Amino acid sequence: MDGTRLVMVKSRLKTAVDAAALVAARDMTIAASSTNATNLFWANFGRSNATSTLGFLGTNITSVTVSNVTTNTISVQANGLMPTTFMNILGISTVPVVSAAQATRAASGAEIALVLDNTGSMAGWPIASVIASATDLVNVLYANGTVDTEPNLWVSVVPFTAEVNIGPNNTAWLKTGSNTAGAYMNTSWMGCVMARYDTVDSATGLTNDFTDVPPASAPMTPYLYPSTYGIYTVLDKGKTAYFGDNDWTPSNITEAQQSTIAQNTAVGPNLGCPQNSTGGGLPILPETASRATVLAEINQMVANFRGGTFINLGLQAGWWTLSPRWRGAAGWGNATLPLDYNKPYMKKVIVLMTDGNNQWYDWPGGAPGAGPANLSDGTATKWTNDGNTDFTAYGRLLDNNMKLAAGQNTQANATTNINSKMSQLCTLIKAQGIIIYCILFNHDGSVTTDTQTLFQNCATSPQYYFLDATDAQLQDTFKNIGGQLASLRISQ
Repeated sequence: MDGTRLVMVKSRLKTAVDAAALVAARDMTIAASSTNATNLFWANFGRSNATSTLGFLGTNITSVTVSNVTTNTISVQANGLMPTTFMNILGISTVPVVSAAQATRAASGAEIALVLDNTGSMAGWPIASVIASATDLVNVLYANGTVDTEPNLWVSVVPFTAEVNIGPNNTAWLKTGSNTAGAYMNTSWMGCVMARYDTVDSATGLTNDFTDVPPASAPMTPYLYPSTYGIYTVLDKGKTAYFGDNDWTPSNITEAQQSTIAQNTAVGPNLGCPQNSTGGGLPILPETASRATVLAEINQMVANFRGGTFINLGLQAGWWTLSPRWRGAAGWGNATLPLDYNKPYMKKVIVLMTDGNNQWYDWPGGAPGAGPANLSDGTATKWTNDGNTDFTAYGRLLDNNMKLAAGQNTQANATTNINSKMSQLCTLIKAQGIIIYCILFNHDGSVTTDTQTLFQNCATSPQYYFLDATDAQLQDTFKNIGGQLASLRISQ
C-alpha cells in the first residue's frame, strides 16, 4: 500500500514540477516568475489550504526552488516527505520524495510584427516607455539580448500615425505618374501613402484598405498634404489671411523638426508621416532576422503630430509584413519571406499597441477648422468652421473617401467607421491563423470603453488583451508577451 501511495505521489509531483518549470521559463524575464511557478506547482499538486505545506495524500512539501540555469533555461525542484501507513509500524513514518525539471525557452518558430503607435499623443515619456518596453520584448525573444539571430525567428516593425510609411525608395509600388516631384517643391516624398480606398480586390470584393493585396496588384498613391497657404478668407474682414492648417512654401518647410518645435506647428508636404528621430522618414521595417536591425528601428521612433490616429492602417500594414502574398515584393526584405500561412511549427503574430482611440483630428490653430487666430496687425478674427479636418491617408473628412452617408460625414461618425474597419480587419487577419495581441496604453485616461471593447474583441483570446496605465505596467506587459511568444519544452 505504501509503495502504491509513493508511486502516486511521485507521479503527481512530477506533473506539478513540469508545469511549474514551463511557466517559470515562459515568465523568466518578469519579477513574478518564481511566484507564478510556485503557485502553479501548488495548483497541480494540491494543498489542504492556501498557506499549508501539506498536499496530495498528506505529503509535506518542504521546499519548492525555482532557479536560473542559463539565460534561457530554468530549473524547478520540489522536495517533500510522504507519510506512511503500514511502514510506520516499523518506525518509518515518512518517505522522502523529490522531483526536478528544467525548461528551456527557445525563441524560434515565429514571424512577429510589432505595430506601434507613433502619434502626437505619445510625445514625451510615453514614446520613451514604448521604446524601452518593445526593446525588452525583443531581447526576451533573442536569448535575453545575448544573440543577434535565433533560428526561424523574424520580426517586423510598423510605426503608424494617420498614415504608414512604405519608404521613399519603393517608387515602383506607386501608381504610374502619381509621384510628381514638383508637387513637393524643394523637398521630396518621404514615403507615406494614401489608404487604398479607391481600388477593389477582385478576389474578395473588398476595397483594398481591408486587404493584404500587394502593390503589384493594387498600386499605391503617394501621400501629399496640400499647402493651405493663402486660400482661406477671414469672415469679418473680407480679406485673405494666411492661417491655414499647413501653410507651407518652399522657404518655410519645418516638417523635419516636429520633435524639437511646438506641437502641431510644423508645416510641409509630408506633415504627419512617420519620421525618425533625426527628421527623416521612418518606413515600415519588413521581416528581418537581426535583433540589432529591429532595435535600431524601434529606437528611432518619435511622436509625429497632426492627422489623428488610424489604427486600422497600422494593423493592415502589420498584416502586409506577415502575408505570403507579399513574398518577393521588390524592396520588401528577404525574398523568401513571409512564409506560408499555417506552416507547421511556425506561428505568425501581430503585437498591436496604441495609447488612444481612433480619431480624425482637426487642429484648431488653422483653417479649415475653428479659430480663433490673430492677423499680423493684431486684430482678433476667426474663420469658417466647415466641419473639415486635418489631411490624412483618407484625405480630409469632407472629401468623404470613407463613403459616409449624406449628412453623416462628421468626426464622430468617422471614428465609428474607422473602428468598424479595424474590427473587420481583425476578423480577416485572425482567419488566416495570425495571432493578435492588443495593448492599450491608457497613460492619460483617454481610452474610451468603446475602444477597450474593440481591442478586447480584436485580440485572439482574452489573455492576449492588456490595458496598462503606467510605465511599469507597460514594460511588464511587453515582457509577458515576449515570454508567451517563446516556444517552451521540458529539456530535463
